[in-house]
Amino acid sequence: MPLSKITSTSIAANTILPEDILDYSIDSNQLSNTGVTAATYGGGTSGTVIVPVITTDKAGRLTLAANQALSLTSFGIVDVQALSSAGITNVAALAVNTSIFTSNLTVTGTTTVAQAKEKVTIVGAGATGTIQFDVRTQAIVYYTSASTANFTVNVRGDSGTTLNSMMNVGESVTIVVASTQGGTSYYLTGVTVDGTATGVTTRWATLVPSSGGTNSIDSYTITVIKTASATFTVLASLTKYI
Repeated sequence: MPLSKITSTSIAANTILPEDILDYSIDSNQLSNTGVTAATYGGGTSGTVIVPVITTDKAGRLTLAANQALSLTSFGIVDVQALSSAGITNVAALAVNTSIFTSNLTVTGTTTVAQAKEKVTIVGAGATGTIQFDVRTQAIVYYTSASTANFTVNVRGDSGTTLNSMMNVGESVTIVVASTQGGTSYYLTGVTVDGTATGVTTRWATLVPSSGGTNSIDSYTITVIKTASATFTVLASLTKYI
C-alpha cells in the first residue's frame, strides 16, 4: 500500500542517504517556508559595519536572518595587534575615512607615524584680549593681522567642556598661539585653564616675556600638564620669527 505521506518519524535513522535522492528532485517549492526573507545580509558603509545575525534549526536550515549595524565610532578600544593576529591587515578604509573617530582615541605602546597633520585655526585679525583656546577643535591658532594689545590665553576643552574633565592626572596637551606683530610690540601676559589662574603654575623658558617682537610673528608654545584635579603646570616658551 503506497504511503500518502512520509514523515521523519516514519523513516529509521540514516536509512535515506544523499545518493538516494535524485538531483533536483526536491526543489524550493517542496520545502516548508522558514520565514527568512530572500535578501543580502551583511556588508557596510562608511564608518559602519553590517553584521548578519542568523539562526538555524537542527537540520542546518536558516530560520532567522537579520542585519545588525555596528558603528565604528562606538568602539572604545581598537586592538590593532589582535586584528593583525587574526590576519586582518587591510585598513585602507580607515585611512580615507575622516569621520570614524569623532571622540577620544587612546593608543598604548610605541607608535610610529610617517606624518601627522594638526588643525590650524587661521584668524584674520590681531591677537587681543582673552584668547579662548579650544583644544577639542584645534592645535594651533594663527593670527594673521597685527596684534592691537597685550593678550592672555585661556586653555579649555571648548565652550561647554573643561580641560580638567578631558585630562587624567599625568597627561599633557601642547598648543601653539602664533601672533603677528606690527610696528608696535604686544605680547602674551598670562595663561589660565578653564577660566581661572587658580591651580595653574606657569614656568617660562629662559625669561618671562616683557615685550613682543616687531614686524614679525611671535609663536607661543604652551604645554599644559595635569598634576592633580584642577591643578596644572604650564610650560611656556616664545619664539620670534622675523
